[in-house]
Amino acid sequence: MKVLRLANDQPDRAMQDVEDYLEDWAGSDMLRLAIAKQIEAIATAARALSARIALGAIPGDPAEIVGVNSDSDKQKAIDVASHHLFLGLLREAGAAQVLSEEAEAPAIFAESGLAVAIDPLDGSGNVGLGAPLGTLFSVAAFKQGEDPFLKPGSELLAAGYVSYGNTVDLGFSVGDGVVLSTLNSNDGSFYVTRENVRVKPDTADLAYNASLYRHLLPSTRSYVDDCLRGSSGPRGRDFNMRWLGAAVGELHRILLRGGVFLYVADARPGYEQGRLRHVYEANPIAYLMRSAGGLATDGSKQILDKMPLTHHCRTPLVFGSANEVELISRLVPSA
Repeated sequence: MKVLRLANDQPDRAMQDVEDYLEDWAGSDMLRLAIAKQIEAIATAARALSARIALGAIPGDPAEIVGVNSDSDKQKAIDVASHHLFLGLLREAGAAQVLSEEAEAPAIFAESGLAVAIDPLDGSGNVGLGAPLGTLFSVAAFKQGEDPFLKPGSELLAAGYVSYGNTVDLGFSVGDGVVLSTLNSNDGSFYVTRENVRVKPDTADLAYNASLYRHLLPSTRSYVDDCLRGSSGPRGRDFNMRWLGAAVGELHRILLRGGVFLYVADARPGYEQGRLRHVYEANPIAYLMRSAGGLATDGSKQILDKMPLTHHCRTPLVFGSANEVELISRLVPSA
């Protein structure tokens, strides 16, 4: 297949792949080596999933409804297949427990070790539409008798995501900064493209679902109104509005250019605790934000300090540029 070459391309430049990066980071430390194996398993699964996403409906309809998950959300064929793909590879890599959005209970393979919480395919409503999709995950350690998923996110050892867009990007943190890598489809390797990614502290980009405006609580609506008034309002500058329909897409954009994501509680029945899942969506995002100098709260409380009540519980979520998130925390009530 012919590939377009740009005038500034450097096809022969030396780059480090994720496996080598993690090997250097882990050294001979057994815990680090185990964490690295989990991230490498995610990368292996992401390669296979991205290839299937790229095929669209050629071999069959990936968006066909085939069941429902533990919260009665409709499951698409690609949701179920993604779940089994990640579960199998994480088990092979030595995960002791895996909690997936697509299963009611964790898969238990050992009584202690490393536990992985994962949303195998975030934004699956975008399947077949060319819009962003993603994977979110976190890694924690636990001892016999503990539930590794009912702990505050501050105890995580690593977290990351995969963004399936016009490029396939794997971002992760092992506690000391965020690393971004991109899949080279020619050889199947993820190559490190950025290290120590930092989220800009200020922003004029706001991501929220405008169709829910009428349901917003008064304090949230007041904040949005101030942003919409732009340079003639109290904020004194114009804001850009974003909404991709996938938290991973917003996360990737915010890491690269700053911004704030807003999905808090609203007045609809059943949305008093927001929409996103605490354990395998909000916690990984919050861990990455902390590692990149950003911030993630439920409106006022930091996500990483909150104790999830159940495996699939929800939480309001505000994340992104620290100064904007702090401003929202003074205006929007927490849950």
